[in-house]
Amino acid sequence: MFFNAHKKKSAQLAQQLLDTQQELKALQQHKQQLEQQYQQQAAELQSSQRALNLNQQLMSGLSQFGQSLSELKGSFSELSSMLGTRRDEALTTRDESSRMRDGMQGLVEQLNEARSHALDSSQQMNSLETETHGITDLVQVIDGVSDQTSLLALNASIEAARAGEHGRGFSVVATEVRSLASRTSDATKEIETVIDKIRNQTVAVADVSRNNSVEMEQLATEAESARVRLLNLIELANTSSSALDDAAILSEIELANLEELEIKLTVYQILSGLSDTQADALPDETQCQLGQWYYQGNGAKHYAARVDFAAIETPHKLVHIYAKQAVQAHHEQRGQDALTALLAMEDNNLDVMTKLRRLIESRAQ
Repeated sequence: MFFNAHKKKSAQLAQQLLDTQQELKALQQHKQQLEQQYQQQAAELQSSQRALNLNQQLMSGLSQFGQSLSELKGSFSELSSMLGTRRDEALTTRDESSRMRDGMQGLVEQLNEARSHALDSSQQMNSLETETHGITDLVQVIDGVSDQTSLLALNASIEAARAGEHGRGFSVVATEVRSLASRTSDATKEIETVIDKIRNQTVAVADVSRNNSVEMEQLATEAESARVRLLNLIELANTSSSALDDAAILSEIELANLEELEIKLTVYQILSGLSDTQADALPDETQCQLGQWYYQGNGAKHYAARVDFAAIETPHKLVHIYAKQAVQAHHEQRGQDALTALLAMEDNNLDVMTKLRRLIESRAQ
């Protein structure tokens, strides 16, 4: 009886030992599984730690990129300001050149008019010179008549002397005729002297007039040549002014795009935990440089009436709206909403840049 009870108890103990060994074996297997899981998790944790370190380094580089972007924006701002100043100077030069062109045109017209007057004077002096030659010929005819009259008076006196008492009256007439012929001869000589002086003066004046006419012709030709050169310079000035104007507008747009990129970078830094900037600190669509260019600056000045310019307003506004929404969702621990708003911000920003590029290209055409 006792033996049977002892045997039964030994069997129970043996079974318990066997069960314990099996449990121990199961525990060892579970331990091995746990160790494997631990090693796997440790490896994954190490990999995650390396990725986290890399991500932190990348975020640090992103922060440095933001600083570089700010410096680039500052340099671009100086370039934009310089181009704007040069554009204003070019516009002033163009306006001054236009006034010079008008003045030169007036001078050329005056020179042409003076040349015409000088030519008329030269022609009149030539006519006067011709007339003086005609008067000289007429005086010579009168002088010849005077000589013939004097000769006739001499012949009459001789015939009167032959006639004696009967030719006395005829002698008196012959004397008067001879006296008249003498006075006519003297007057003719005086007229010839005066005519010679007039002719000499006329010739001198005609020579001066011809020389003046030639000089006026040369001066008018040179003035016309100068006017043509000035027109070419004005054309170059206008071309340079237009190029500077295009460059200034392009620099303003690119500077505005840089600021939009800077705003997006700020959003990424906030979502990456590198900044605690709040959504209200971000500018809206009217406060950024692109908004100022669009609503108040050269954008409104040059493109306000264009449909493709108006199409920029809505996506640009949405860029700022979604940027604020992404930041707000991040601070409220709504990660998926932040990511959705971030992607919408990027899509609308790409739309804005595409429309701006088309606007610039259409201006160049």
